[in-house]
Amino acid sequence: MNTSSIRIIGGRNKSYRIVFKASPDLRPTSDRAKETLFSWLQFEIENKSCLDLFAGTGGLGLEALSRGANHVTFVEKDKVLHLNIIKNINHLGHKNNIEIFHNDAYRWLKTNKRTFDYIFLDPPFDRIKYPDLLSKIYERNIINEGGKIFLETSKHTELKLRDSQRILKDKIIGDVRLMILQ
Repeated sequence: MNTSSIRIIGGRNKSYRIVFKASPDLRPTSDRAKETLFSWLQFEIENKSCLDLFAGTGGLGLEALSRGANHVTFVEKDKVLHLNIIKNINHLGHKNNIEIFHNDAYRWLKTNKRTFDYIFLDPPFDRIKYPDLLSKIYERNIINEGGKIFLETSKHTELKLRDSQRILKDKIIGDVRLMILQ
């Protein structure tokens, strides 16, 4: 099995390596992008609820837990990646206030009843219609008042937002565009 790894870059689990099966369909958030995101959120993430939709390696949700988030829900449809997230959560000792779903993100959104302070969206770039995804999130009212969405896209992705949505932060790192929406 060809493996790769990413690391948790801050908090109580700093330097922990998340090992996963390498795949051309998997593009984990880079350390540099995570550093940018969590520097934007560093004074806000503690005691917040987070959703890691399209979780992949679980890197964003595990980083949030390491930095003091009080709840993280992971949603990942790939069985191998889903089981790997469970393995890392168990290894790190995170047992409380965690939910892990082996499900397609869109199917999960239809049945979810929980709300979140932060939603991490790092889907496969070429397979997602971002306006549809964002609409479903807002239609389902799963983001709390004042909540924020972290969105990672290709730097070439054209993004049309609703009038009520604002881009609070926006940065390009290499071929990736990082945004915080509210």
